[in-house]
Order: sequence, then C-alpha cells, then structure tokens
Amino acid sequence: MLLAAAGCDGRSRSVFAAYGDPASTRLELNVASCNENPTAEVVESDTEVRVQVTSGRWLGRNADDCADGVVVTLKSPLGSRALVDESTGQAVEVRPAEEDIPPK
Repeated sequence: MLLAAAGCDGRSRSVFAAYGDPASTRLELNVASCNENPTAEVVESDTEVRVQVTSGRWLGRNADDCADGVVVTLKSPLGSRALVDESTGQAVEVRPAEEDIPPK
C-alpha cells in the first residue's frame, strides 16, 4: 500500500490517541476531526506501523469541537512495534483498550 507524503494537504488528520492490545490486530484511533468520516491507511513493517488518516472534508470545514474515531485492522498483531502518525511523523502511544466499553 502506498502512502502520500506527509504534510498538510488539507485532508490529513493527526492521531492524538490510540488504543489496543499488543496481542491484537485491532487498533482504535482518536483523530483530530469532527464528524468528517475519516479513513485510515496502514503500512506495516517489522519495527513500526505507520498510519495516514484522511478526512472526508478539507481543513477548516469543521467545528473543531469534537473528535472522530477510526478502527484499523493490522495484518499481524501490534506486538512491540511503534505506531507512527504519518501526518506528523511522531510516535503515538498505544494505551490499553477498555474491554467493557464497546467501540463506536
């Protein structure tokens, strides 16, 4: 899978929180957008998982007062690999998912 170069293209959105279990292939991402129907593309390697989140709207066309969620499924469990937000180039800490709260 090919990702566009990182940067501000008007539709890239940053990931500000991630939840999952190292033994799982499921990651839940909180994204800096508001009701924008974001989608995510993932590129996996042995050492990291890079995620690019793209909004259904252009930058500035939201209310900036909420966050969207995106669920991604990896090809293999996260394990000890780092999660990297492609829009910022920064690692995102993956926190344990709350088992008793179903994802939206």
